[in-house]
Amino acid sequence: MKEFEKYTDGEVIQKVVKGETKLFEIIIRRYNPFLYKIGRSYNYKHEDTQDLMQDTFIDVFIGLPKFENRSTLKTWIIKIMLNNCYKMQQKWSAKV
Repeated sequence: MKEFEKYTDGEVIQKVVKGETKLFEIIIRRYNPFLYKIGRSYNYKHEDTQDLMQDTFIDVFIGLPKFENRSTLKTWIIKIMLNNCYKMQQKWSAKV
């Protein structure tokens, strides 16, 4: 069993919030492919998509203590990524 398959999302969230920040890597490994597909579907280049993913994971890490389980962790992370994609699109369109 792979390390990131050993814990549920809820368990990872609890452990990370309690200070086991190294386990945040599980969230990154688990949701990386989904976020990459989203960034590429917005027609961002590979490097821009990676920047968006990094920004998203930073936002998730900072916001994790406030996560209220009103949706799945996957849905919440994807929503953050979509918002970051939208913000970048707005920033780029303002420059044109």
